[in-house]
Amino acid sequence: MQKNIVKGFTLIELLVVLAIIAILTIIGIFSYNKFIKSANCGGYKEQHRKVVSLAKETYGFCSLNGETYMNLLPGLTCNNNPRSGITKISGDGYTTKCIRKWDCKSDWVGRRQTAGLSSGYFVEHARAEFNTPNHTGGFIRNDQWQNFEQAGYPERPGITNIREKGDQMRIATFLGSDCRGGNFSNSGGAYLINDITWP
Repeated sequence: MQKNIVKGFTLIELLVVLAIIAILTIIGIFSYNKFIKSANCGGYKEQHRKVVSLAKETYGFCSLNGETYMNLLPGLTCNNNPRSGITKISGDGYTTKCIRKWDCKSDWVGRRQTAGLSSGYFVEHARAEFNTPNHTGGFIRNDQWQNFEQAGYPERPGITNIREKGDQMRIATFLGSDCRGGNFSNSGGAYLINDITWP
């Protein structure tokens, strides 16, 4: 008569398997976090590129025919503003963006327009085009550029600040401390910065 011998795992074998699973889990978490940070950095850089591209396109129309569009998010301010050379083209102000044509020439006090002087209009235009709200939950800000570029000022990565810097308009995106490839950095992290000159 044969005896059935049941062979089980020893405690050492079980501990080795658990150790291997723990090591693989740690490596997986580390790789996943690295992938997420890399994806976020790429997203912030692409967002910056799109805002700069919108600025070049918007002011490029001024060079072609002396007028361009400076749109608004839906709301009660969807109207004509003759003092600033803005004419409402379409939009009810509630469900669609407000399409407004801007004459690119001068403001209500007769100053020749520049990218810097018109940066406030462009901020609202960028918010409308990217459908981002004008509160702190949105990614487009209009803070003083000197403050925005101080360490610890932007409260989170991925914020793009648009502000007058003399005759130029400065577009700066805070990439954070985990991103490389910015053209300016301080102890808070890296930034991508473009100064738009028009005309």
